[in-house]
Amino acid sequence: MNQIELLNQLLDDMDMVRPALLNAIPDKVEFRSTTNRMIASLEELKQAPSIPEDTFIWISQQFAKLLDLEHAPLLRPTHSNTISTDSREAIETHVLERLALISQALQEIPTTQVILDSSCEMIGSKARDDDSLQKRARLLQQLIQKHLQGNADLRSELQQLINAITPSMNAISDLLVEAGEESPELKQAKKILEQKLPDDIDQAKEMLQKARKGILTAGNKLENASEKLQNTIQGQVEKLSSLSRKLEKAESDARNDPLTGLANRRSVAEQLKTLGQDRYSFLVIDIDHFKEVNDTHGHDVGDEILTQFAKFLDGCARSTDFAARVGGEEFCIIFPDTVVEDGARIAETLRHSIELQPFKTSAGTIDITASFGIAEHEPGTNHASTFKAADKALYQSKDNGRNRVTVQAQFQPNEDIPKN
Repeated sequence: MNQIELLNQLLDDMDMVRPALLNAIPDKVEFRSTTNRMIASLEELKQAPSIPEDTFIWISQQFAKLLDLEHAPLLRPTHSNTISTDSREAIETHVLERLALISQALQEIPTTQVILDSSCEMIGSKARDDDSLQKRARLLQQLIQKHLQGNADLRSELQQLINAITPSMNAISDLLVEAGEESPELKQAKKILEQKLPDDIDQAKEMLQKARKGILTAGNKLENASEKLQNTIQGQVEKLSSLSRKLEKAESDARNDPLTGLANRRSVAEQLKTLGQDRYSFLVIDIDHFKEVNDTHGHDVGDEILTQFAKFLDGCARSTDFAARVGGEEFCIIFPDTVVEDGARIAETLRHSIELQPFKTSAGTIDITASFGIAEHEPGTNHASTFKAADKALYQSKDNGRNRVTVQAQFQPNEDIPKN
C-alpha cells in the first residue's frame, strides 16, 4: 500500500472504532479530544503533498550542485536520518551567498562585456559577437601587450620629433627677434628639448608638457607675424600633444601585468602609498614546484597556469582587496583594514580551494598547490618591512613542506630573507 492508501485505511478504522470508544467512556472529555485530534492529524497528513523518494533524491542532488565542496557534504543526514541544526544554518547561509553572487554576476557580466568590447575597439580591434567573455578579455590582454611592445618605437618617434622641431624653433626665435619681440618661453622650451629624454615616463611627460606650453606661448606671439608659420607651429603642437597622449596611455598600461592582466609590482607600490599608515595585512603567494611544470610541459602551459591562477585569485578576492602579480610565479594580495588573524583565515580558504581546483591546460588537467606567507602592517612602520615579513613567512612555508599558510611577526631590519 502507498502512503495515501495507508492513510485512508487508518481513517476508515478510526471512524469504525471511535463510536465504540466514545460509548464505552462517554464522560471522558480528554479522551474525546484526543480521539478527535488523532483524526484531524490523519486528515492533515492525507492532504499534504507526497514526494516520491527518487524525486526527493534527485532534488537533493540538483540542490547540492549549488553548494561548494565544503557545504555539500552537510546535506548528508545523521544516524537519526535528520540534518543537524548547525548544518541547516550553514547551508541556508551559503545558499543565500551563492544566490547573491549569481545575481551580481548576471548584472555585471553584460557591463563587463561592453567595457571589454569598447576597450578593444579603442585600441584598434573589435571582438566577434559570439566570442565568450574569456576570449574578449584575452583579446584585450593581447592588444595591451602589443601596445606595450611598441613603447620603444614611441620613444624613438618622440625623439625624432624633438630633433625635427628644433630647426623650426630656431627660425621662430629669429623671426620674433626681427619683429621686435622676445620669447623667454621659447628659449626655455628649446633648453628643455635639448636635454636627453628621461627614461622615467612621468618625468618625460612633465618635460614635454613644459616645452609644449612654451611653444604654444611663442605661437600666440607669432599670430600677427606669420600666418603660415603659425599653422606650422600648430601642426607641430598637435603632433606633440598626440605623442603626449600616447605616453599617458603607455603609462597606464605599464601598471598591469601583460600576461595575467593583474596589477603589477608598480601598482602594488602605488596602492601601498595610498593606504599610508592604515592597518592592513599583506599576503604573498608562490605556486609550488612551478619550474617542474615549465620543464615538463613547456612555458606555454606554464603561462596558461599563471593566467588561470591570477583569474582565480582575482575572483576570490573581496571587492576591497587588491591582487597583483609581483614576478614569475609569485603573487600578492593586500587586505585593507584587516588584522592578520582574519587575513590568515582567508589565505587558508584560498590554499584549500587551490588544492581542489583543477587547472585545465592544453597539456591536460594539472593539479597544483601554493605556499602562503602573511604579515600585518603595523602603523608607524614602513611598507618594505611588512613585505619582507610576509616574504619570510612564505619561505618558512616552503621550508616546512609547502602547501601551507605561515603567519610572520613584523620583520626586523637586521634580519635576512632566506634564499630559496
